[in-house]
Amino acid sequence: MLTKLRKSVLLCSLLFSSSLLAEEQWILDRFNFYFEDDIYTQTDDGYSAGERLALLYFIENEDYAIYDALFLDVGDTHSYCTLALTNQIFTPTDTQSTALQVDDRPYAGWTYVDIGIHKSSKRHLRSLSLKVGMVGPASGSEHIQNSVHKWIDSDTAKGWDNQLHNELGVNLKYAHKWCMASDFQSNLEWSIIPFVSAELGNVAINALGGFNARFGYDIPKDFGVSSIDIGGEPGIPIYDEYQRMKSQKWSFSFNVTASGSAVARDIFLDGNTFSSSHSVEKENYIYYYGLGFTVRYKSFVFDFLEVHNSERFKKENKGHGVGTMVFSWLF
Repeated sequence: MLTKLRKSVLLCSLLFSSSLLAEEQWILDRFNFYFEDDIYTQTDDGYSAGERLALLYFIENEDYAIYDALFLDVGDTHSYCTLALTNQIFTPTDTQSTALQVDDRPYAGWTYVDIGIHKSSKRHLRSLSLKVGMVGPASGSEHIQNSVHKWIDSDTAKGWDNQLHNELGVNLKYAHKWCMASDFQSNLEWSIIPFVSAELGNVAINALGGFNARFGYDIPKDFGVSSIDIGGEPGIPIYDEYQRMKSQKWSFSFNVTASGSAVARDIFLDGNTFSSSHSVEKENYIYYYGLGFTVRYKSFVFDFLEVHNSERFKKENKGHGVGTMVFSWLF
């Protein structure tokens, strides 16, 4: 099933790309590989792990009205598109029991393709993305998690028979970011990037607001990279400053993030939408905070971010932390 899903995702991406490329030029700008896991905080529960492959394209000679649907007309603007394949894994605290753990979150996995369009200027970014994929056994998450655990000689999770049922997941997300930054005239620079977003679908219904802050040497000239759990932001460039940054050999920054989310639906806690399944009573308000760094040498970029969140459901007795590594190549 997972193989079929991957083939379908690849076919859809190729067809989508081909239809656009017939009218305009897509230039590959960035490749990202995300790996995040709660092993960094010495746990193996809650949001346990995530992986993401993402391609970022610069759109030259854009020829479709959909780019103008983002309503960004503040100064010079540039359009981008992202294609990504993502898997996320959620487990209860006791992964060695085969019994249903009524008071803990369900086992769940979510594998999906994410197609996004983005319009950026020097101070603004607007993004619209569509996620389509499978929740449940068809996500392949049981196989992914236990294969990794066998590879690292760790105990496999025993309770996957209790996971959520198969369900097609469809979610639409809109985000707006602002960039407040130094003039980029000296090598020691700072930027603060406030953001808001909203997501709607059968997987999640939520609204999120927060900020990212960076300080360092020749800092990245983009709207930031985030953990998959918060949004999997791919580093949409501020075009002119981004080109100048790449002419420098080194970049380095310290990064801080904080955000809050109002949650109306979370399938990984509320359970399946169209069938009866294990569920727990979720918290409707969650906050996140994190620290990290970014280092770039020529075209290679490495990001590390450790993010902690508050309790996500009523009977969870503590918050949870996840570490994210992002390996990127700039073209």
